[in-house]
Amino acid sequence: MKQFIAILLIAASFISCEEKINDFVSISGHIDNLEANDTLIKVSATKYSKTIKVDSDGNFSDTLHIEKPNFYSFSLTPTTRFTTFLTTGDNLKLEGDAKDLNNTLAFKGRGEFTNNYLLTRVKEVALLSNNTSELYALDSLEFNKKMTDFESKMNSLLNNKKLDSTVAVREKQGLKGYMKSMISKYNKQHAMQTTFAKGKASPKFVNFENYKGGTTSLDDLKGKYVYIDVWATWCRPCLNQIPALKELEEEYKGKNIEFVSISTDKPNKHEAWKNMIVSKAMSGIQLYAGADQSFMQEYQINSIPRFIFIDTKGNIIDANAPRPSQKEAITKLFTEVGL
Repeated sequence: MKQFIAILLIAASFISCEEKINDFVSISGHIDNLEANDTLIKVSATKYSKTIKVDSDGNFSDTLHIEKPNFYSFSLTPTTRFTTFLTTGDNLKLEGDAKDLNNTLAFKGRGEFTNNYLLTRVKEVALLSNNTSELYALDSLEFNKKMTDFESKMNSLLNNKKLDSTVAVREKQGLKGYMKSMISKYNKQHAMQTTFAKGKASPKFVNFENYKGGTTSLDDLKGKYVYIDVWATWCRPCLNQIPALKELEEEYKGKNIEFVSISTDKPNKHEAWKNMIVSKAMSGIQLYAGADQSFMQEYQINSIPRFIFIDTKGNIIDANAPRPSQKEAITKLFTEVGL
């Protein structure tokens, strides 16, 4: 009997030494170099929202009473947001520097592995995709190797048993989707970075019907910059750009630039094209491609609207130029060439 009681006492002592798991999430930490007005951390998820106060020294501490494990968005500064995965019982400490939060933020404590993984995933994706022009300029062998190496690296993290199983399942699905998306864009984007690179001779359109009479070819416009809008009467996003395009044309009126709109409407929509020009009071050079889709095919255009910017010699400046509604970007582009 005494021996049995002793065993129970030993077992009880082990239980009492085990880490107590709370029914809430504890969050604390310290962020260096916060701005004076950065006094709150916003935590949000579906049907959940809370703010955590940050003191003048950048310290904070609070508890989150969550109903179930879920992904939660943290906003630490107006320009910095990251995703966490929180489970009841997590006890996390965050540390970082607001001047470079994306590269300095780290978690410690219960739940750290899963949340540090989420930070790492964001960094790795950024490293791969932030300079897509260089990535897609690679030949197919180099590109595929880059993608394979990235996938292997991410899978090694995802297969770690410390990673929360819910997160692992979602992230593996996300990785497959990301890989499929990146690879599917290769042919088009590779062409954009090579065949349609800045300085390359532009494909030409020849003898497209001009709404004002006669025909117009790209060669007719040499000596002027040419901003081309490839559109169609049935394309709602195309129509949405017309007001901004008209404003752009008016702003650069008298400058050494021609604004050319090329309709890709089918031959049976010829009257619809003419009527649209009148109803929308469209300006610039209005051209109708009709059955001749060679210009669009050479540019590998499979979605519209598409805007192209060509220099005075007929060479490409930007084969996928900003839209008229992207005021800052298009002004910058025009300013760079002296318009």
